[in-house]
Amino acid sequence: MDTPVPQRWPAKVAHSRHRRAYALVGLSLLSALQVLDPTLNSLALPEVAEELGMDPSVRSFASSVGTLLLAAAMLGIGILGDLRGRRRVLLVGTLGMAVGGVLCATAPVAGLYVVGRVVMGVSTAGSFGMSLAILPTLFRPEELPRVFGAWLGVQSAISVLGTLGSGALQASLGWRATCLIIPVLAVAFTAFGALAVPDSRAAHPRRFDAVGVVLAAVALICLMGGFTLAGELGWGSPVVLGGLLLAVVLLALFAFWEARSTRPGFPIRLFAVPAFTAACVVGIVFNFANGVIAMQLPTVLESVLGRSAFVASIALTTMSVGMLFGTLAAGEAQKRLRLSARTIFTSGLLTIALGILLLGLVRTTTGSWYFAACAFVVGFGIMWAQNAESAVIMSAAPKEMVGSVGAVKPAVGQFGMGLGLGVVVPIIVGVLRSSGATGREAVIAGFTEVMLWIAGFVVLCAIGVHLLMVKQGRLQSFEAPPTG
Repeated sequence: MDTPVPQRWPAKVAHSRHRRAYALVGLSLLSALQVLDPTLNSLALPEVAEELGMDPSVRSFASSVGTLLLAAAMLGIGILGDLRGRRRVLLVGTLGMAVGGVLCATAPVAGLYVVGRVVMGVSTAGSFGMSLAILPTLFRPEELPRVFGAWLGVQSAISVLGTLGSGALQASLGWRATCLIIPVLAVAFTAFGALAVPDSRAAHPRRFDAVGVVLAAVALICLMGGFTLAGELGWGSPVVLGGLLLAVVLLALFAFWEARSTRPGFPIRLFAVPAFTAACVVGIVFNFANGVIAMQLPTVLESVLGRSAFVASIALTTMSVGMLFGTLAAGEAQKRLRLSARTIFTSGLLTIALGILLLGLVRTTTGSWYFAACAFVVGFGIMWAQNAESAVIMSAAPKEMVGSVGAVKPAVGQFGMGLGLGVVVPIIVGVLRSSGATGREAVIAGFTEVMLWIAGFVVLCAIGVHLLMVKQGRLQSFEAPPTG
């Protein structure tokens, strides 16, 4: 058998010696939709809000509801895939993205557009989550670093092409055409996936952990919602503080429930493995950096320095190019130099810190190319670390629970991204208020001060991850808990 887990292969590829490669291509394409969708939504949303008459609260909700529900639905859909068939959930989820995109593209009113984003968020959990979960059932742990390099490389390439192409398409045909990009790609990729991706499921049935799923979903909604509202209402808002406190309580209850359950939906004891915990920390930190750059670079370039939106989009595209190079470099480095996950994690976070540190040196006269170069460095570090992060998390998954464990990656990702989007703006505002300064020079001074602090924080995280993995030997994988 050429796979760690028995597979039911589609007839078209069942007897091909390249069938795993075909499946990897299909899974990479399907997973790329999750990376492209937020970019397209961000691009279309200003015109959507204007044409459909969205007030600021509705626009904010439409912007975040997709990622909120993606994180919240991941555990439940992961368990469902383990129990009912991962390929089935993968393909149904991708077709659901097509439905959500069509709803958005044809929406005559704001409410229907929001419904489309809701459908998109839940469906993306099925598409992306199962793409991630199927890989460790096809490839052995020692193969996963290279496999995830290819998987992430396709995502980065499509992100670069999609960012550039969608801008041109929207300029000529409008936002509704932008919303149709995902449906068209989803149908095409689903057709290829149906021909190339095999099916698998847990060998031993277990009950659907409804209590664990509900606790995790509500906790993540409260957590991500709190971060989103913090940027608008401030961290002192009772709504924000109440939501975050409730999230902490629910996450504690979730951990208690899973630890005491004889048949848990998620193997909570994985957090006892230093490499697994370190990978989760790394995922939070590099997504935090991603959120900082995605939010602050356009704001500084356009609103503060008066550069065009096109220049800001080029800077963000440069970060995507850096991600592509980081993915390719990480895969080759682990193959040829046999670098450990510890080395990759530490060097990746330090690279991110360097890019953010360089942003802490900008002035009002700094050229746009400099911002783009910093974004490239951060993007490179993000994907350099993410390759190993994906491999470590999924290598730790029990074969019976790859869908459940796959929920961790987007959960920690959304947590980090929420921090990046929600924390930095209030901090910059606080710095400006405390100094009493106003004007463009003052805003840039506040921005650079916060970037320097963030760079220091990322360095401390790199040191912490390095120390956490000092005693980590070969990554252990737990067997599935006994089932009755």
